[in-house]
Amino acid sequence: MKIGKIIILFLSAAVASCISQFTPEIVSQNDYLTVNGLVTDENRCYSVILGISHPLDETSADKPAVKAMVSVSDDLGNTYNFTEKSPGKYISDSTVFIAQTGRSYVLSIEYNGNMYSSSLSALKPVPPIDSLGHEIFDREINASGKTEKATRVTLNTLDPTGSCHYFRWAFEETWEFHLPFNYLPREKRICWMSELSHNILIANTEALAEDRVTDLVLTTYNNSTDRGMYKYSMLVKQYSLSREEYEFWDKIRTMSQNTGGLYDVTPVSVTGNIQCITDPSEVVLGFFSVSGVSYKRIFIKDRLITPDHYTDKCVTDRVGRNPSLPGLGTLYFILNEFEDPDTGAKRWDITTIIGCTDCAYMGSNVKPDYWDEGFAK
Repeated sequence: MKIGKIIILFLSAAVASCISQFTPEIVSQNDYLTVNGLVTDENRCYSVILGISHPLDETSADKPAVKAMVSVSDDLGNTYNFTEKSPGKYISDSTVFIAQTGRSYVLSIEYNGNMYSSSLSALKPVPPIDSLGHEIFDREINASGKTEKATRVTLNTLDPTGSCHYFRWAFEETWEFHLPFNYLPREKRICWMSELSHNILIANTEALAEDRVTDLVLTTYNNSTDRGMYKYSMLVKQYSLSREEYEFWDKIRTMSQNTGGLYDVTPVSVTGNIQCITDPSEVVLGFFSVSGVSYKRIFIKDRLITPDHYTDKCVTDRVGRNPSLPGLGTLYFILNEFEDPDTGAKRWDITTIIGCTDCAYMGSNVKPDYWDEGFAK
């Protein structure tokens, strides 16, 4: 036993003394065609986005794949052509083509002398979203027990037919924000900002007794953002997936959540349902999705106690009112007028950042058409 302990101690010391930084060699990959396409039962134009990926050791963005021929065919032999509206973005004509539940579709691409095709995918119906909810709760910040207020937005859904086992969700957030500067006119202080979801939200109910998803957390926001300042709304889209597409998104989610360590999942390319017909050995990235879609919107009036996000970012200096300030209105702009609590003198907050003088630089000054009606309920 003593000899064993000595050997273990010796090995431990040897390992500890020989640790050095290891930088794995990244093997450059070829450029691959990337495809991002979605066809639903919505009455709208559909888009297929084509790009050329770069090797892992390059940091530049993908470049668009231009001058391709893109079309979608159904299981009845009809073919619908897409038109390149901007570099790499191909759009359908909604007056000619609207996908239908129960029909199957194939994406075809001609690019750079090669032919590409997706697998045949059926458009499965999707149930309506049952409900959206929210709650303000105390979230623990650290081990000391200190908490902060946060808002959690959740979803419940059910497919009573039991035919939709795989779901995906995406959403768009819109919120009203105010610049807290009284010297600006009202129309330059109140604006709206929107942002699309970034996380992969999927669920598999195949192993459950019923196709029910309960209290799925869509997002959580706190005082680090201005989402909780005044009014907040979210439009959620629910998609029905095939098992093949669910597995594709699951791989992407696993890869994005676990990269970073030496023993984590290697960030390899995740292939989808598209193949190169002229060269089967060529790797094609992305997925052509065919899905039903349902919508639901939530309006949240509950305000968090939100700190001022803009004064620290915007106020360059504080000066006495009516100062001799060269360039006022061209180099320096007045944001706020206030009374000094000690002297009673009128003072100004000024800025050199023109973007802080009009909220339209940060968002939109056009109120969404659903805003007043939605929050009046």
